[in-house]
Amino acid sequence: MTDTPTEHGIQALRAATRATHERLDSLVDLRAWDQATHRWWLQRMLGLHEPLERELGSWYAGQSGRTAPDVPSRRRAGAIASDLRSLGLTDEEVRDLPRSPLPPAPSTRGQALGHLYVLDGSALGGSVIARHAVAGGIPHDACTSLAHDPGRIASWRETKALLDDLTPAELAEAVLAASELFAVFEAWLLTPTPDGRIPPQ
Repeated sequence: MTDTPTEHGIQALRAATRATHERLDSLVDLRAWDQATHRWWLQRMLGLHEPLERELGSWYAGQSGRTAPDVPSRRRAGAIASDLRSLGLTDEEVRDLPRSPLPPAPSTRGQALGHLYVLDGSALGGSVIARHAVAGGIPHDACTSLAHDPGRIASWRETKALLDDLTPAELAEAVLAASELFAVFEAWLLTPTPDGRIPPQ
């Protein structure tokens, strides 16, 4: 018998992913953000976002008759690729960057919302990174994927409301999916980029 979360909605997701989230936050020092760190971060983000957005898009395309999150409006891979080109990467170099392995593709509403919980949280955190990046001398046009966007707040509120409306079984799926994705995210950040970069210490 599968255990179900004892907390409701967003609280259950936060509790289940808190330890991993704290480890991710500790990987980089925002106060020392520089161009090399920025490039490393964008490469990691593109490698995760592009395949994950594609899988979520496939799930979204099959939805009908039920309330579903607005997946297309959350796509950031194109903006991340543009930021990398602003740092001097060519189209070919961006295309050839490695992509992250992923947990199982979402096939249910609960699983999709678990993945969106991770993506929406990352998008909100991007504005904090953008402020430090610009302060560290990174050009604004290399921070477009991270800059504040009111739409991201709306997306987070949508995800939160949908998570709070899940059945216990669906919420258990969301918790598992988010936990698996956070684990992949952590492993991906610790994987060296093609230029040998690992999380700055």
